Amino acid sequence: MNTTLLGNQNFNIESKDRKIQEANAVVNGNKVQIQIKINPHGDVWEYVSWAPATFVWQQLFTYAAALRETKKAGKSLPEDQNALHHAIASMEGETDHQKYKNYLTKTNVQLAGCYSSGLHMFDDIWIWTFYRLADGSRLSLNSTTWSVVRRDETMGYSIRLSE
Repeated sequence: MNTTLLGNQNFNIESKDRKIQEANAVVNGNKVQIQIKINPHGDVWEYVSWAPATFVWQQLFTYAAALRETKKAGKSLPEDQNALHHAIASMEGETDHQKYKNYLTKTNVQLAGCYSSGLHMFDDIWIWTFYRLADGSRLSLNSTTWSVVRRDETMGYSIRLSE
């Protein structure tokens, strides 16, 4: 069975033994300092302390980390953008926009932003969320629209899984 994007929480890995570090972020357009944890490989980042609390413990993965960690968990990334098309189509609503809004609500999508490897900071928090896909692309979702783009494999994006 193909992995879908119908789960109601993002994928996480164990991080209790990692040290907390300070990092730069852009939250709702404002530059702030946040606290994060980084795994030993330097390719998984976790929000630890700052407002809003809904994003604390969210983890962001590079493409290699996403493949490695989901494989360890016996899971796989959604294959491509069709995972989102199917998830949205399964929602109630008379229009595609209503179905998309219902998808965001029902699956508890958090606009957790990303780790921008080029800027060395966390960005788009409260504005976008990004999900890794097996084909190397990523889904970009915000409160009104979504798109699919192939991006830098070193960027940190969320993972959403459900069988």
